[in-house]
Amino acid sequence: MLNKELLASPWDLVNELADDDLKQLFELDDILVDISLKIINYRIDNNLSQKQLAEKLDISQSMVSKLESGEYNPTVEQLWKISKKLGWSFKVIME
Repeated sequence: MLNKELLASPWDLVNELADDDLKQLFELDDILVDISLKIINYRIDNNLSQKQLAEKLDISQSMVSKLESGEYNPTVEQLWKISKKLGWSFKVIME
């Protein structure tokens, strides 16, 4: 049964109610949303349209849209290439 106390994070609810498979899906979605937000924020901060960002990254505008949707799972290589073109460092941390 769900504890009626305020949740400190949405993960509290997931951890309390979800099975392991669902928890893994939520974790992956959380990572994809983080990637999406990083790209969206870069584009907004630099006053770029999706088309302009696509040109900078040498990818299609539809690919930028997919990356920003949070529903597309890019490869490590794609993320590494994006990071290089945007001047970001790229690190993978597995704990």
